[in-house]
Amino acid sequence: MINEREIISQFVGGSHQAFQSLFMNYYPKVKKFIQGILKCEEEAEDIAQDIFLKIWNQKEHLLEVHNFGTYIYVLSRNATFNFIKAKHLHTDQPTDEDFGSEVNTPHDDLVSKDLQLLVDMIVEQMPKQRKKIYLLSRTQGKSNEQIAQMLNISKKTVENHLNIALNELRKGIALMLFLFF
Repeated sequence: MINEREIISQFVGGSHQAFQSLFMNYYPKVKKFIQGILKCEEEAEDIAQDIFLKIWNQKEHLLEVHNFGTYIYVLSRNATFNFIKAKHLHTDQPTDEDFGSEVNTPHDDLVSKDLQLLVDMIVEQMPKQRKKIYLLSRTQGKSNEQIAQMLNISKKTVENHLNIALNELRKGIALMLFLFF
């Protein structure tokens, strides 16, 4: 099995197949993230395509990137934020009265979507067993004991994997908060 670092190295070396692999893996996530913020599929497609065009045009910089998932998350976040800023420059600025007290602002939605994309990308990078255990626990609501029985492993192993997964998520979120807020 080839790892992501090797794919990036091949892509920087000019491999179209390596780029296609990165595109196929990340484009749907990037588009979904952007669409969740903008609520417009066409605009999300345009921005996502622009992001991958930027990656293609600046591929030599990817060798400096240590975590491609985080890198593309930051690109997506910044591109979406820039799009929103540019769009608001050409329209009237909404007032506080335009937003109900229960309605999230675009910034709130952006932060929420940022966090969800970051969590998804961190989970995607986890080893297969840890990822499976995390998803069973957090998305399906399975108890540690149920997971242990399902996977035929000890409850302690499940707990260890969850602790490591949660620490990885905490570090990723803390880094995002440090860098952007």
